[in-house]
Amino acid sequence: MTRALRWACALIAVQAALIGAYWLVEQRRAPARDAGAEVGSDVGAEAVLGTQAPQTVDIAMPRLVVRARDGGRAPLPTPTRPTLVHVWATWCPPCRAELPGLLALPAAYPVDVVAIALDEDWRDVATFINGLSDNQVVLGDTVEVMSELGVHALPATFLVEPGGRMALRFDGARDWSDAAFLRSWMPEGPSED
Repeated sequence: MTRALRWACALIAVQAALIGAYWLVEQRRAPARDAGAEVGSDVGAEAVLGTQAPQTVDIAMPRLVVRARDGGRAPLPTPTRPTLVHVWATWCPPCRAELPGLLALPAAYPVDVVAIALDEDWRDVATFINGLSDNQVVLGDTVEVMSELGVHALPATFLVEPGGRMALRFDGARDWSDAAFLRSWMPEGPSED
């Protein structure tokens, strides 16, 4: 067998292995896709709301550097009251569906919200929030945020206690207007303001 023929056989074997691996990955993704759980699907928000209880965690909030709308970069400040740190993106339909309710929480409850958008720039974010709560939304570096927080899917939300310890983790979209859900984990009841 000539050297060229051996190389050709080796390349064909590698291609066959790659095709087989791709097929296996797609077979494993099929059930999630069929259920409408794939990020970016057009399934209604009610079909993908997180139903599992929040996970209790007890770790320090990483010092994430985020970008404000004016372009300035700074680490997220250490919270002085309970704060929900929410990781989302404009290209994620469940994220888009839940964000307005989440950003409205500080008006009714003693909690702050910081929504870290994992978009490339402010254009899509600004168009989506349209002045909704500019001071609550920042841009984060996708790799840094997902790595530091251990986020593997969007949206993800963390309850950070005053002083900077993460106490709860919520994976998946939630109905942030559901009073029973809020009472199940909220540090205190609605604000009396």
